[in-house]
Amino acid sequence: MRFLSLLLTAMIVSQSISFAQNDLKARFDSLSLKGQFEYVYDKSESYERYKVVKMSTLNLLKQNSIDSIDIYKTELKTRKNEIVELKNTVVSKDERIKQLSDDLEATNTSKNSMMILGSEISKGAYSSIMWGLVFGLLALTTVLFLMYKRSNSVTNETKHRLNEVEEEFETHRKSALKREQKLARELMDEKLKHKF
Repeated sequence: MRFLSLLLTAMIVSQSISFAQNDLKARFDSLSLKGQFEYVYDKSESYERYKVVKMSTLNLLKQNSIDSIDIYKTELKTRKNEIVELKNTVVSKDERIKQLSDDLEATNTSKNSMMILGSEISKGAYSSIMWGLVFGLLALTTVLFLMYKRSNSVTNETKHRLNEVEEEFETHRKSALKREQKLARELMDEKLKHKF
């Protein structure tokens, strides 16, 4: 029975120690690394000028510190890889931006110039040439219209004079015909007179 009670006591102490360690581990996991050091310092016992720390607590702090350092190292390595990837992305974006800028400049140059008769001229010069042609054609059209109008006026005046001349000619022809008829009658009358 004594063995049984010893075994039971050992089990209870073992469970208590395990529970205490689990409780301590749960408290440690909820604290930051700095908080864990402060907890160990506050819970350790003082002996003269020294602090006495339980080995289990020290081992737990050591393990948590190592785990935290490993996590920080892994995170640092991840961050360095991300920085390298970002730098590579920035370099490729810069190259792409330069290429797009060159393409944009070439597009603007081609947009602001035109090919005419095999030579490239700017749109301003093209616009000047086209407006010059428009004004030249407008001036030529105006001159041709004025010439047509004058020619039409001359033609109408000539037709009017021709009509007047034709009327005069007709009047003259009629009067000449009348005189001729009159002379022919007189001639007939004279012939008739001389015959008898």
